[in-house]
Amino acid sequence: MKRNQWTALSEAEDIWVGQYLVPNFASNSIAVKLAEDHWLLISPGEGLLDDWNKHWPDYAGRMSILMPNGYHFMGVAAWQEAFPQASLYASQKASKRLCKKGVEGVLALEKHALALPSGMEIWVPPGHRAGDAWLIIKRKNTCIWITCDSFLNYDRLSNQPIARALQRLLGTAPGLRIGEVIRWLILDSRASFKRWVLERLATQPPNILIPSHGEIYRGEDLSERLMNLVKQRL
Repeated sequence: MKRNQWTALSEAEDIWVGQYLVPNFASNSIAVKLAEDHWLLISPGEGLLDDWNKHWPDYAGRMSILMPNGYHFMGVAAWQEAFPQASLYASQKASKRLCKKGVEGVLALEKHALALPSGMEIWVPPGHRAGDAWLIIKRKNTCIWITCDSFLNYDRLSNQPIARALQRLLGTAPGLRIGEVIRWLILDSRASFKRWVLERLATQPPNILIPSHGEIYRGEDLSERLMNLVKQRL
């Protein structure tokens, strides 16, 4: 993915992905068209605003912004300034932390459900101290999991010495990973999350993963690989 540019997913023209830096590490923003006049933005990065305006100049429709956990809010203020009509959403657990960080007006998903079209649903995994919220999109031959920090997929180690050293220390690259930060700081009940995610992988297996950090993973082996990763790491 090109930095600070939106690109439509090849499998679905109503799903766009952009990448930005927070700091030193690549992070992903996702835009999903819910209706002709309604976009859902997940973890929007400030650096992607200019390119958004090139694709959708003078956009004045509805906009919902989902913060996929209590830590993914760094670009939200800039998007709110550009689109003051935007509604903010997060899980109830994430909302409490966001409020402490000064993010106001957050609607808890458990009380204020987003109006999603058929084939889309939001999951709030148990066992997450950070209050993750995932968007699941099911199409004819495709099941897309848009997750947050639980899974990482950097295709290589960073060229920057400090970032590379941190990736090695925290076990975040290369390839599909569950990093040490997730295991020890983000999860407050590994057992609950492990049971839940293994059940979901068995019953609603993804073939596309869009994590908050790293590259998109495509493949019919995705569910099996994630199962093995969860079993080994948790």
